Amino acid sequence: MGSGRRSKLGSSKKKETQKKKKSKNEKEKDQTFLELPSDLLQLVISRLPLKDNIVASVVCKTWHKACVSLRVVDTSPWLVYFSKTDESFELYDPSMQKTYNLQFPDLSYFRVCYSKDGWLLMYNANTYQLLFFNPFTRDRIPVPPLWNAYDQITAFSCAPTSTSCVLFTVSYVSRNSITVKTCCVNAKEWNTYEFENRLPRNFNTFEQIVFSNGVFYCLTNTGCLSTFDPSLNSWNILPGRPPKRPGSNGCFMTEHQGDIFLIYMYRHMNPTVLKLDITSSTWTERKTLGGLTIYASGLSSESRAEQQKPSGIRNCLCLSVFHGFKRTCIWYKVDVESKICLKWKKQNPYENIWIVPPQNLLELPFV
Repeated sequence: MGSGRRSKLGSSKKKETQKKKKSKNEKEKDQTFLELPSDLLQLVISRLPLKDNIVASVVCKTWHKACVSLRVVDTSPWLVYFSKTDESFELYDPSMQKTYNLQFPDLSYFRVCYSKDGWLLMYNANTYQLLFFNPFTRDRIPVPPLWNAYDQITAFSCAPTSTSCVLFTVSYVSRNSITVKTCCVNAKEWNTYEFENRLPRNFNTFEQIVFSNGVFYCLTNTGCLSTFDPSLNSWNILPGRPPKRPGSNGCFMTEHQGDIFLIYMYRHMNPTVLKLDITSSTWTERKTLGGLTIYASGLSSESRAEQQKPSGIRNCLCLSVFHGFKRTCIWYKVDVESKICLKWKKQNPYENIWIVPPQNLLELPFV
């Protein structure tokens, strides 16, 4: 009798112990899932698309804080590829490695000239028509026609939705003079300015234009840097040239918060990164980008301060490449010796360009 009662009590205690153990294991499992270390949690969330980020933000207060902190961080630019055979645009998001295809039949004869603040400047060589185009919203803003812009490097200071937007181009260069043109968004015609040509005689073309510190910086193929101030309509040539090693097969120029960076590419050696000292007009080689990531393309490049992101994509030079029929990107770590530059070949600058996507990607119909 006593042994039977003890057996029942023992069985009951055993079940209760197993139940407690199971409950404890489930609790520990939930805690493991919900209480990830902050660095690991940020790493996971940083790889989520915006829609999944929003869903994850309602899990708990910790997740909400992590999701919101990464939701509107300096948005990485996307690549726009332009098809040679049809009217399609291909948008590539390197952070998520996703591709979106868009169709714009009425832009089949247009070619891209520049990109800034989420807008493309497009040109039709047959009609001389220029227009601003936003591929994300499909908005368009017309610009007065410009003859022969097909062979000119053209840039603009900020988004055309701003009243301070200025378009700029070096329209003609002769032995004795340089002619530049400017235009505001709502203007009906271009303004023309002519300056004495004081550049060395061995230069052929202007390769890069960057707007920073209120002026347009214009780089020639020989490394001479000129500036045009639209507020004063003045043209100046900066002394000195950036150090350029033999064998360069391309260059990129960009700006970040007033700093100007120049990247020279080479066929059989690593790229060199130079920074301009505005006060002394001298270039110094940089062994690190200080957390910046430079997204380089032939017509215009973008830069991002991504040192706060846990993804590890920082202090890098991002370049577009073709692997077979696949368009993608390669990342070159500036402070690490690498041979990745050998995979990059100079491309037609009009084939692709970087563009800044809107911060709220939920509004895009194709995402």
